[in-house]
Amino acid sequence: MEKPIFEYGISQEDALVDARALDLREGDRLLCISSAGEMPLNLLARFDLKITAVDTLESQNCLTRLKLAAVRSLEPEEAASLAGFRKAPAEIRRKLFEKTSMYLSSQDLLFWKNNSAAIDQGPINVARFEKYIARFNGLGLMLLQKKHLMKLFEMQTPEEQATYFDRYISTGLLRGIFRLVFHPRVYKNRGISAQGLTHSGERNMAEFFYGKLKDFCCSTPARENYFLQYSFFDEVLFPEALPEYLKEVGMQRIRRNQANLDIRLQSFNDAILQDRGNGFNKLHLSNIGDWMSKDEFAGLLRLISSRSHSVTKLLFRYIHFNHPIPDDLTGRMSPDYELGNQLSKTDRYPFYGLVPINLEDPIL
Repeated sequence: MEKPIFEYGISQEDALVDARALDLREGDRLLCISSAGEMPLNLLARFDLKITAVDTLESQNCLTRLKLAAVRSLEPEEAASLAGFRKAPAEIRRKLFEKTSMYLSSQDLLFWKNNSAAIDQGPINVARFEKYIARFNGLGLMLLQKKHLMKLFEMQTPEEQATYFDRYISTGLLRGIFRLVFHPRVYKNRGISAQGLTHSGERNMAEFFYGKLKDFCCSTPARENYFLQYSFFDEVLFPEALPEYLKEVGMQRIRRNQANLDIRLQSFNDAILQDRGNGFNKLHLSNIGDWMSKDEFAGLLRLISSRSHSVTKLLFRYIHFNHPIPDDLTGRMSPDYELGNQLSKTDRYPFYGLVPINLEDPIL
């Protein structure tokens, strides 16, 4: 099997929810994971922050920098088309890419020259997870009937969406599709690398994802949810649903503050190690705990506690394992599970658990 260029084309995190979990404010200094770029870019589109985004995969950083270059050089519809959120012919995407080239380094230009097919297809569409889901979209739309799914976007409230979902979408047929798509033998290494399932154990992934589907379809206005639209139709159908960084107001803010985003090829641990104690005051760990052993994640929390004395809040997400706070850190780190559960109810991508953590003054 050919190794994909990216693990993810779209970061599976709702920046609107996570900003509330971290109580982000103007002037905060945030450390986060680059992933596919949505977290740092969406936050930069809404707040005047200093953001350091790190990733151990340079390809993911290249994708983040391409999205940033698109914001700096294109109009919203153009930037969305180049990335792959909106449909566009290959020749149009090539022309749009040329417009972004002045904002890309020589190394990034070489990367995209070597991966020009990704530009033609829309880079988010060639990532491992997105390619995997796209294989089953046609089957799902045919069996469930596209017209039924489209009706979700005509509903005026999430409550109407929920009633419609129960009547027309939640069927045994749909459950059967999920059993196929997320069967461990099919999903592993195709939809996600094996390391991402470190803590999945014997869990029935199909039932888990199916159980979250109603929240995905009904907890937020469907017409404004880019995750939902892209997941079903391989594109964002309505401009008002585009990510915050691809809307005019957000793009203007990023253009003013783009120097506040530092994208690094670096692990989260190394970023903390290089912090001199006052570089960051908020930390977004994404779901890196799903990819780490229990001891590795506990070690990361201990490192944060010992090196980052100015940090007041951190957030991690999880699908497979809610890592407990090590006993020796209970006086320093206080998870707010109630807030996490509350915020998850309005998450545009509600497949993850949220654990906001407050950090007290270090014990000297």
